[in-house]
Amino acid sequence: MAVFNAVAFAGIVALALWSPHPAVLVLSAALFGFMLTQHGLLGHDVAHRQVFRKRRPVALAGWILGNLLMGVSYSWWTRKHNDHHANPNHITNDPDASYPMLAMFPEQRAQRSKFVMPVIAIQAYLYPFFTMFLFVTMRTAGFAQLFNRNIPMRIRQAIGIALHLALFVVLLTQLGGWPQAITFLIVSQLVFSLYNASIFAPNHKGMKMMAEGEELDFLRTQVLTARNVRGNWLVDYWYGGLNYQIEHHLFPTMPRNRLKDAKPLVEKFCADRGISYHETSVAGSYWEIFQHLRRASAGPPITEGGE
Repeated sequence: MAVFNAVAFAGIVALALWSPHPAVLVLSAALFGFMLTQHGLLGHDVAHRQVFRKRRPVALAGWILGNLLMGVSYSWWTRKHNDHHANPNHITNDPDASYPMLAMFPEQRAQRSKFVMPVIAIQAYLYPFFTMFLFVTMRTAGFAQLFNRNIPMRIRQAIGIALHLALFVVLLTQLGGWPQAITFLIVSQLVFSLYNASIFAPNHKGMKMMAEGEELDFLRTQVLTARNVRGNWLVDYWYGGLNYQIEHHLFPTMPRNRLKDAKPLVEKFCADRGISYHETSVAGSYWEIFQHLRRASAGPPITEGGE
């Protein structure tokens, strides 16, 4: 997969430089954004030690895939993702379930400012719009971490991000002019963001919420808060294996190409114990997210002082 990604990425860059035709430019920009997310999926596998077991190869591969190729702080993302795995769909402890402009749980409405209530009221319709800016939030959050002296390999990470920005700027300057550069920039980053959201949103949004003080055993915490997305080889490739989200959360170090084999075993294990194991189609997952966001936007009445 790493070799394929490297060859495909190089070919996409060559395509962008080779043809000045606007349609080719837009196509190459979209594919560039697509491959940025594919780098992220491979980096995800590396972070879970599915590729390498030892710390040094993991750190080097993470630096290449995250900082250099994506311009994202790998250590920032790893810490955030570890918090997510430890606290999936937790109302306060899961960083992937808490957004200042949204209420992922009905109870979160009482924790939001009254000024964002009009946004929350229509969040089900605005959510795709918000995901378009993931490329900004991911990079700014990672960049801010570089000023934290407790971050490992802080200087090395800063160098990687600086190299990414420099190489990307060089690429943009070779596309024929400002209109081409701006077009490539916007299209590539929007595709990167939307593709990211299309993978990660279906995995947990709309599944069981973990409230403050609520405790379940590890099995139920991981299974009940996750959703699998069924499909075929194309779905497996699109999701980077994360369509088997339940299996991934139960066995995070299991390589993606083995998750499909583990699925029937996990499903039967859950059925034998009366534990709900949820799987749906790609379209069905998005519909469930939409319905969940609508329900959460209604939420319980906001108590006095809940701003």
